[in-house]
Amino acid sequence: MPKQTLNGNCFMCGKSAAKTAMKNHLIKDHNSGDENCYLIKAEGAYNKDYWLFFTVAQTATLTAVDKFLREIWCECCGHMSAFRQGEREFGKSKKVSTLNVGDTLLYEYDFGSTTEIILTVVSDIARPKQREKILLLARNEPITEVCDSCQAPAAYVDAWGGGFVCEPCAEESDEYALLEITNSPRMGECGYTGEEDRWIFDPNKPFPQTFSGYAKNRPQYVWIVPDKDRYIKP
Repeated sequence: MPKQTLNGNCFMCGKSAAKTAMKNHLIKDHNSGDENCYLIKAEGAYNKDYWLFFTVAQTATLTAVDKFLREIWCECCGHMSAFRQGEREFGKSKKVSTLNVGDTLLYEYDFGSTTEIILTVVSDIARPKQREKILLLARNEPITEVCDSCQAPAAYVDAWGGGFVCEPCAEESDEYALLEITNSPRMGECGYTGEEDRWIFDPNKPFPQTFSGYAKNRPQYVWIVPDKDRYIKP
């Protein structure tokens, strides 16, 4: 199982903090503007060391949340997904504004090898008006794994056996069973390799602010891998 990580990174200012401290930091220091939003916490249902905080415009629908979660944590084969609250399933056309602070939803992706994510409406929050419906504010730091055989840094997860494998030991494994280690609760499921995940924290490579069409409150420390980016247009 992945080892616990204590801290995450604020994608707005670079601060490192544990989950609860990060929530308080975001509400205190990144809560201003003329667009009404909700602050949402997303966690892996079975491993809460994977977590995100993001804002979503209250004018948005759950379709925007679905798209974001697919890109950052889930998408591999175009599987179906659903939002549930207890026995009730919400359609993706449901307005975010109909939710209340304190509400908890279960997001399910893929009804075969299902990944379950708990979404909590943490608080009201404001931000400057922007084009995107969702803005990532913070994310857990990548979890370091070690090879089950030799304790060297792992490079792959064995999707069939469930363990972790380093580069040298991978030569003795079935290549079809090995998937890349990812910063996602879906790691090791189906064919997931994180190809849609564009959100990588790197304090040495702040987000370029010279591209047109982006709001001024874009995160300062988001580094989008060029070959994964489908949105930036020079």
